[in-house]
Amino acid sequence: MKQSPEVAAAQVLRTALPGQVSIHPDEDESSFRIDMGDGGGFAVRLLPWSEDAPPTTGAEQGAPTIVWVLHDPPRYLHDELRRLGQSFVDVRGAVHLSLPSLIIDRVIEKLGFPTALALPNDPFSDRASMVLRTLIHGGTERVWGVRELANASRVSAATVTRTVRSLRQRNLVDTHRHGRSLDVSLPDAYALFEAWTAAYDWTRNASLAVNAPMGDPLRFLRRVREDFSTRRMALTLQAGAAIVAPHAAWERAHVYLDVDDAADLVALAHAQGWTPAEDGRLVLLKPYYRDAVWRGVRTLDELPVVTDLQLALDLWRYPLRGREQAEHLIETGEVLR
Repeated sequence: MKQSPEVAAAQVLRTALPGQVSIHPDEDESSFRIDMGDGGGFAVRLLPWSEDAPPTTGAEQGAPTIVWVLHDPPRYLHDELRRLGQSFVDVRGAVHLSLPSLIIDRVIEKLGFPTALALPNDPFSDRASMVLRTLIHGGTERVWGVRELANASRVSAATVTRTVRSLRQRNLVDTHRHGRSLDVSLPDAYALFEAWTAAYDWTRNASLAVNAPMGDPLRFLRRVREDFSTRRMALTLQAGAAIVAPHAAWERAHVYLDVDDAADLVALAHAQGWTPAEDGRLVLLKPYYRDAVWRGVRTLDELPVVTDLQLALDLWRYPLRGREQAEHLIETGEVLR
C-alpha cells in the first residue's frame, strides 16, 4: 500500500532528529509533538506545500508549527523556504526545521536524495567553496592554472574543473584556454561574494541555543575553549567580529564545534549543564561547511575565530545588525581583495 506524503515525511523527520529528541503522533497522521527530552516540546503539523501556500509565522501562541511537506519540488524551493524562515520536509530525504531552541538542516543520504549540499556542480558546496575561498584570497590580479588552484585549495583538479565551469556559467570567473591548459581569474570578488550570500546564510548550520552562565562573555568563552580542548571550536557572527573588528554591541555568542551530528550539540550542552532555551545567549553550531569552515581559523585574544570571509558570509543575513557588521568588515579589512 502506498504511503501518504505525510506518513513518508514523518518517517524522514523521525530519522533526522537528534537521538535525544523524539516525535509522538497525535490523533491523525499529520500532527505530532516534538519532545526535546528535557520536558519541553513543540506541536507540529505537516501540510502539503503548494505555490499558493502562504508563509507561516507561527505567531499564534499554542498553535502548532507548520512544516511543509515537499514532493519532487523544484531545486530552488529549498533555499527559498529557508530564506523565508519556513520549516519543511522533502520526502526524498531533506529536512529543515526552524523551531525555538532547535534548528536542523539535514539530508538523509541513505535515502538517495540528490542534495544541494553535495551537488557536483554546486559551487557553494563544502568542497567547492575551498576553491572560492582561494580565488577570493588570491585577489583579482591573480591568474591560476587548474592544478595550481587545486593544490592551493587542497581539493582535486576535478573539483576545481567542475567548480570553475559552474562559476563561468554564472559569469563569476574568467577563463582562457591555451592548448590543453586553462587559466582562471576572478574579475570581481564582490560579485562572487554576493552570489555566495544568495546561496548560503548562517541558518544552514544546525544550531542549539542554550542558557549558560556567561557573565563576561570573552572570559566565559575562554573557559569553554579549555573544556572543549579535545574538540575544534571557532567563534563566528558577532562574537567573532567583536574580536576582529569591533563595531556593534553584542549579547549572543555563536560557536562552531567540530561534531558529527546535531545530536552531539545536545549531548555537549547536557554534559556542561546547559539547558536549551530559545533566547539562550550561547548558540552552538554544527558547521554546514564541515571542512571549509576550519580553513584559516586563527587565535585572537586567546580565542579561535573563523576567517574574515567566513565571518562576513555568516553575518550577511544575520538579523541583528549583521549586514552592517559584515560591510564594516569588508570596508576595513581584506575580506575581498
